[in-house]
Amino acid sequence: MDTTLDWQELLRHPGRHDHMVQLYQEREFLVEAVAQYLGAGLRLGEAAIVIARPEHCERFARALEREHLYPSAALRLLDAEQTLESFMVEGMPEWTAFHGVIGGAIAELRLQYPAVRAYGEMVDVLWQRGEREAAIRLEEFWSEAGRQQSFMLLCSYAMDPLQAGSYGGALESPARDYARFNDAVSDASKSVLDQALAQMLLKLAASHRPHTEMPLGQAALIWLKQNMPRTADKVLDEVRARLLASA
Repeated sequence: MDTTLDWQELLRHPGRHDHMVQLYQEREFLVEAVAQYLGAGLRLGEAAIVIARPEHCERFARALEREHLYPSAALRLLDAEQTLESFMVEGMPEWTAFHGVIGGAIAELRLQYPAVRAYGEMVDVLWQRGEREAAIRLEEFWSEAGRQQSFMLLCSYAMDPLQAGSYGGALESPARDYARFNDAVSDASKSVLDQALAQMLLKLAASHRPHTEMPLGQAALIWLKQNMPRTADKVLDEVRARLLASA
């Protein structure tokens, strides 16, 4: 079993059903990560669909253009706010509409390309509005779409300590301080696993954490997802429950 945690490599070569999360503070850091994720796929002949804030779409496009990967028929750039409006009903995402818009776009690309990479900021947009239930529902829709279709997904969350007040619910404390998120991962791991085993795995994940702004909790979840996917899902469910309970 390969226990090496290389975030850059994971961005370039995710599994066909991987759902990854990128936390960031600096926009430049996000642009670099997303450009790696999208660019690697385009070089492999894959398609990509980006659902992001307009200013981010512009930056991603410029980064890919420098690598001679934009414009491309294999890349679709969508406005996150406008896309949200197309499937929101009375303030909540509606499954049929979401599946038609997002699932339809992915299915169309899958007919033309061997694989599809999706990048989304819609959940983060809802979090920043303080629409916690809608964000959770949308995250569930993404998960369900991933069970029905084969595609790779990268979502991002802006974690700016200077703007913690813009976040509600479960993301408020991580936005102010990563410590609570890290503690939740640690406690959840010990709840799901034997305590001694959990401590050993968390130390192993920490030792392989990439030299980026990735918090320890996220590194631990990524390592578990790579090496113990079923356990990772259980830990992630427990993390969500603990954060929501203390919100």
